Amino acid sequence: MVNTKSFMLVFVSVYLLMSLPSMLGIGYVIDWIPEAALLQKLKGYVIDGFTHNSLFKIVFSAIASGIFTFFSSRRIASHSD
Repeated sequence: MVNTKSFMLVFVSVYLLMSLPSMLGIGYVIDWIPEAALLQKLKGYVIDGFTHNSLFKIVFSAIASGIFTFFSSRRIASHSD
């Protein structure tokens, strides 16, 4: 049986780790607008970081979560025998 909590935890962790480089990068369009407030820049970075290549990140996170939960459930099952 798949452990839903561990699947979701790994999914969110992998998605966040894959989004960090895009969030921490430079060169976002709002950087070059002098009137942009810090909160506007931060919002732009976060939204762009989460949405950039989102389909790839969702698929990769789901695969990584599935592999992790599969092997962790097998390990738990082998220790209970």
